[in-house]
Amino acid sequence: MTIAITPDTKLKLAVIGLGRIGAVRARILSRYAPKIHVVAACDSKPGSDVWAAENLPSHVQFFSDPEELFQKSGAQAVLISTATATHAPLVLRALELGYHVMCEKPIAVDIATTKQVVEAARAKPELKFLVPFCRRFDAGQLGDIHAVESWCLDAQDPTGFFVQFSPMSGGIFVDMGVHDIDIARYFLNVKKGLTNPKKQVNRVIAFGQTAVYHDLQQFGDADNGYGIVEFANGKILTSHIGRTLTNGHESSTRVFGTKGTAVVNAESPVNRVQLRDAHGVRSETTGDAFVLYQQSFINDLDEFATCILEDKPLSLQPEDALEASKIATALQYSFRNRVPVEFDDEGEPIMP
Repeated sequence: MTIAITPDTKLKLAVIGLGRIGAVRARILSRYAPKIHVVAACDSKPGSDVWAAENLPSHVQFFSDPEELFQKSGAQAVLISTATATHAPLVLRALELGYHVMCEKPIAVDIATTKQVVEAARAKPELKFLVPFCRRFDAGQLGDIHAVESWCLDAQDPTGFFVQFSPMSGGIFVDMGVHDIDIARYFLNVKKGLTNPKKQVNRVIAFGQTAVYHDLQQFGDADNGYGIVEFANGKILTSHIGRTLTNGHESSTRVFGTKGTAVVNAESPVNRVQLRDAHGVRSETTGDAFVLYQQSFINDLDEFATCILEDKPLSLQPEDALEASKIATALQYSFRNRVPVEFDDEGEPIMP
């Protein structure tokens, strides 16, 4: 898709999916994305049209059917933020019709479908396809980085609302763990120095618990997951992901190098004001990840628009999302089947 560029050119974008993340994205697009002009929004859930009318600019067209949006919106690009299981068919259709695509992680719940989407994007080099792992867009000299420890812990939801989405999410490692995996691959430079460039991972092992949301057991899922990844270059990722934290959302990464250690987001309350009363001294906690990573969401939308408008390469390629998905799927398999998972010389997890 060729876009005629003038100093005032904005990317015409449509948002498909107005759930939790979609609503956050739509608000950001309406307020903090000067290079983007939102022309349409789409969601099939009852009441979504009312939400859009109350929260989005009046010029934004609303559709309940993605195909109708594709045909009538006049958009040049789409942001897909629907349920995970619907990502792949929507991305494939958008690429087929010549749209630039930004799709929330993960691309799909299985490796085969993820590969299909990546191949389709590769076959359309004139189109930009971005899977925005938000931690790469967060605003040292550590020597050789040899290990990463990461924690991503969501606040406990008394309603257990997310449990119903477990069968469509791929499980906790696929749904949540891909962020930890992606940032670890980034820090550990897992492609460097390999004798076999196809094989980036040696093996993984994972464990899980249903500490609070016991209904997850029927789906082979957990509310806390613990994973270890040994990369082919000998470097290590250890990850704890969970949905049961009682004091709000916490996310941090510890990066170990031969000359130093970096700690990211170990103390990251959005509200820096201390409260001092009879109970002691404390800070307000971060309610959810959407608050903590708002600037990241702004940054990745800006890169997406800039790379389309100026025809520049994206910093994150679809192949990175595929590799992260392979590892996440292997971790989920390891947890469910209580076995370590080796990777073969083609870089594929061996999951009989």
